[in-house]
Amino acid sequence: MMVRKVLMICYYFPPIVTSGVSRSFEFAKLLPHFGWEPLVLTVRHSKDPWVAASLGEDPKGIRVERTMEWNLAGLADFLHGCCCRVAGIFGKSLTHNLFREYLCIPDSQIAWFSTIPARRSASECDLIYVSCSPFSSSVSGVIVKRLTGRPLVVDFRDAWSLNPYAHFGPLHRAIITCFERIVLSACDALIVNTDGAARLYATAYPEHREKIVTIPNGYDVLSPVDRRPSRGDFQIMHIGSFYGSRTPDALLECLAEMRRDDIVFVQVGGTFQSYERFKKRVRIRIVPPLPRQRALELMREASLLYLKQGWEPGVSEYIAVGAKTYEYLATGLPILAEAPPGDNAELVRKYASTGYVVTSNTRADLRHAVERAYDARSRASVAIHPEFAKKLSRRDLTRQLATLFDKVTARSGSNS
Repeated sequence: MMVRKVLMICYYFPPIVTSGVSRSFEFAKLLPHFGWEPLVLTVRHSKDPWVAASLGEDPKGIRVERTMEWNLAGLADFLHGCCCRVAGIFGKSLTHNLFREYLCIPDSQIAWFSTIPARRSASECDLIYVSCSPFSSSVSGVIVKRLTGRPLVVDFRDAWSLNPYAHFGPLHRAIITCFERIVLSACDALIVNTDGAARLYATAYPEHREKIVTIPNGYDVLSPVDRRPSRGDFQIMHIGSFYGSRTPDALLECLAEMRRDDIVFVQVGGTFQSYERFKKRVRIRIVPPLPRQRALELMREASLLYLKQGWEPGVSEYIAVGAKTYEYLATGLPILAEAPPGDNAELVRKYASTGYVVTSNTRADLRHAVERAYDARSRASVAIHPEFAKKLSRRDLTRQLATLFDKVTARSGSNS
């Protein structure tokens, strides 16, 4: 087999610990099995305040190059803090960080020094692959393609300007829409991780419809649970954090109304905003953030896995599917999905052995689903859907990615 080289521009890569790491890491590990040798360009020390510090060694067997990042987000927050202190002197308060909106365009990682080393590394590679977010990496990828002539595949994963959960100011939105159009014009293929996102982008950019490809997140390993009927607590477990409209409040209200002492809500990933309001009415167990492998092990103790996706005003099409959904499905455990109609809800409906999907956003329907799951606790089906196991393994998805690389380089060769 002829081995070709791909430059993978991936800001989030081990030893950084965040949900955005797994997709790029697994692709980098598996691509050599399909004739592609990766060279990963990533950040030396992430300045992103929402991820764990990048400590540890490079993954073994993967060639990794690291470059520095200037702390643009820190500067924006410092300037905002100074303005807040000045405003406080006059009895005013500033809630919106204008410096983040107008300095960090398209995002704060624009200050990651990736373009120059990427240009140098691309000269020894056959193709450039950019993994987002941050989406500024895709802009860097376009520049490198212009300088080197190498074909470019951009993996948006989640939508950029079309993300229903992103709230951009008018100027910020206009700028990133302009950047997005440039990226779509320049790239040889655009990858998104749901069919809903592919439809949105095909509608918004019909001239680039043929470039748009769906490669889902998938799962790394199956984690089947050998579950026998339990006489202990009925554990409703959520892995990850709550933020914005993604809260467990409706579920906790249902549990408070049900008043069952043997139901416990387990939140793995730290506390949440409404914890103090519910802690005397519902049995709640808070587990701090855990390494991914430990969290997956703890997940196996759940009676019911809770998946929450928030509703957003004015949004009619929900296209996002979190990596957590695939990890839940890979256990074969029952899943309670409180989500708007869209890709996430349909994935659970299609592949969960026992799925309780509530898309109505009404507490009565949610309580009914919880009661059904509780009543079925002794006979709940625990099994992994065979089609899920076959079609959504990371190995099969890497094969799809490698096939796309093959097609893109073949087209590029024929056009040169």
